[in-house]
Amino acid sequence: MKIIDPGHIYELRQLGDDSTQIIKFIKRSGGSVHYDQEWSGLQSQEVLRALIDRTKYLYDILPCKETTEAIRHLQIALYWYEVRALRRKRSETNRTTLNHDDSNTTTELFNYPSDIPFTEIDIELRPIGSDGHIIL
Repeated sequence: MKIIDPGHIYELRQLGDDSTQIIKFIKRSGGSVHYDQEWSGLQSQEVLRALIDRTKYLYDILPCKETTEAIRHLQIALYWYEVRALRRKRSETNRTTLNHDDSNTTTELFNYPSDIPFTEIDIELRPIGSDGHIIL
């Protein structure tokens, strides 16, 4: 992955050949951020919906617990994005104010399998091999 515009445009490496694809997220100004240039694009939630559908498709081909967990965690990510959106919409955060009160939001604890040498915290920092997966 190559970051073209942080938070907005990414160049992703394709498997099977040396080409890439661009993924572009919406860039618009609000109460908390102002951009000189804005554009239409994807929302993270829409990408998560596509990932959920793809992962369910993969599960139908070869079911396993890891795929079930991946689906569940993608759904949890989508849930938290939508919780954030609803709370910010209600309080007009990001449109008129920078105050996002998350004092009532609980966090979910996650237990890591003991035989896996990485966590969700460091996974994105690991180098990627030619098969598209992290190098240990």
